[in-house]
Amino acid sequence: MFALLFPAALRCQPSSPEPSRGGPSRADPAPTTQVSITTPRDSLRLQLEVPAQVPAGAPVPIVLRVTNTGAAARELYLRGRTVAFDVTIAREGGAVVWRRLDGQAIEAIVQLRVLQPGEALTLEHRWDQRDRRGEPVAPGIYTVQGALLTDEPEPRRTTIRTLRITPR
Repeated sequence: MFALLFPAALRCQPSSPEPSRGGPSRADPAPTTQVSITTPRDSLRLQLEVPAQVPAGAPVPIVLRVTNTGAAARELYLRGRTVAFDVTIAREGGAVVWRRLDGQAIEAIVQLRVLQPGEALTLEHRWDQRDRRGEPVAPGIYTVQGALLTDEPEPRRTTIRTLRITPR
């Protein structure tokens, strides 16, 4: 792994989930997990895995995976000392209730990761079903979108998935 240092830190600001940059989306055969795949014009596939539904108060496992689908090694320049990735949770109408990187300073470091053909980088987080103020969210339908922060001007985003939080 190789790291480049830059003089300034980046700060993530609240934003609404954005539509993906195109590409197909398909559901995982497992009935409790949704998989969203975005295949951009290059050889990197960005995939988001979230449960289709969870009971209120239960941790929500979220997996963001980037895979080299090409025939050659692929250099990937990733932000942060620890790879920076974001997850945005919004109400069905689009109002953002939580972002993983909301208000956090991202170290101005770029890591070089080389992904061999077929190799994947997996990033995981568990959302505690709390909003930006730390209050539990109500049961209902929410949307989830992942974003991988790279050296590109805009993050690579997954397609948006739906998450149903059911009453206990």
